[in-house]
Amino acid sequence: MKTTRMCGFMDESRLAVLRSRLAEDLNVIWVSGLLAALSMVLAVGTFAWQAPGIGLVGSLGGYVPGWLLVMSSAGAAAGIGAWLLNPSVVALIMIAFCVLSAAAGVKVIVDQRRQLKSFGVRSSAKDYFGRLSWSKNGPDDIVTYGPVDGHSPRMAVYMPRTSVAAAPVVVHIHGGGWTAGSETIDTAFARHLTDRGFLVFAPTYTLATESFPTWELAPRQIACALATARKMSEKYGGSSRHFYVTGGSAGGNLAPLVVNRIARGESFGHEGEMPVIKAVAVSIPAVDPGFAEGNPFAISGTLARHFAQRYTGGTPEEFPERYAAVSATNFVSQASPPTLLVYGPNDWLVPSQGILTYAQHARAMGAAVSAVPVPWTGHLIGLSGAGSKAIIELTVNWFEAHSGIGETEEKKAHDELADVAATAQDSLG
Repeated sequence: MKTTRMCGFMDESRLAVLRSRLAEDLNVIWVSGLLAALSMVLAVGTFAWQAPGIGLVGSLGGYVPGWLLVMSSAGAAAGIGAWLLNPSVVALIMIAFCVLSAAAGVKVIVDQRRQLKSFGVRSSAKDYFGRLSWSKNGPDDIVTYGPVDGHSPRMAVYMPRTSVAAAPVVVHIHGGGWTAGSETIDTAFARHLTDRGFLVFAPTYTLATESFPTWELAPRQIACALATARKMSEKYGGSSRHFYVTGGSAGGNLAPLVVNRIARGESFGHEGEMPVIKAVAVSIPAVDPGFAEGNPFAISGTLARHFAQRYTGGTPEEFPERYAAVSATNFVSQASPPTLLVYGPNDWLVPSQGILTYAQHARAMGAAVSAVPVPWTGHLIGLSGAGSKAIIELTVNWFEAHSGIGETEEKKAHDELADVAATAQDSLG
């Protein structure tokens, strides 16, 4: 009887151990499988960003390749642990998926690091884990400007961190598909500029709705904002002789559109009040809203057309003259200020073809322009630490190169960046 009880006890002990090992094995497999699946979505989406569904979501891997590398490495470690507990084909598959995803993350980091280095922008490991910062330091003042057609929009004012005599002035125009956004939406970007000694004015403008297109009103408001910023610059310690304009997405349309029209002699009713714009720098710019009509991507293409049609009041077939009037490309001239365009080649909302067409046309017209791609990023480039750093550093460098302190140095700096941008575009195919 004692022997029987002992054998039964040993069987139960072994069974408990087996159950414990099986549960542990299953837990490790599940962890490895989950990490492998997430890593593969990000890796495949980054490289197949044009694919429906997975390209829209998975392309985030190009913005946070550091996390892709960490996630896939952890998944590979979990897969190896599962293999050691219980060798199986499933564990090997998980390990293989994670290794491939890690390789994808490494490639994205290497490509972005090489590209930033070629632009003279230094990067660190933290730049590959997401956006640089989310500033909580709001504007120093908020004013109104206008009225323009009965509207008096608001404009945020961000003063330089340190006291600067006659600080250079930047007017930054926010994005949001012409239908959303505010004067404080790009506070982090503005604060990066104030840290570099710029005085920043950030106007909002009347947003388009289904019943109220703003394709005529918004450009006039931005022109008024420029004139107002020039008048107010001295009050906030700025120099009316050093004016620059920036913008992103829809703001990247309004910035060159208005500035190019001013360069061609339009005053928008503000004769003698407009500042002389020395340079323009825009990111992911919707320079030609008409390109939305040919956007082939299922979800983002529909969204792009929605924004363009709200802004103009209809389709290009219905209102060709409106689309012609809001295309910044149509107003480029030799007199247009030097313009920098930073973009993500994998942009599913604002396809890069429109940006490259603008750059090509500007060069043909004799205008100074550089189109600079940040590899494996797209319209959410602001979520990318590498992309954010590229935008900030290239913008500041562009403005310093075109500050007017020396024509020879200015031309040399512009030519160097243009050569680098051309080489980058060639390498991206």
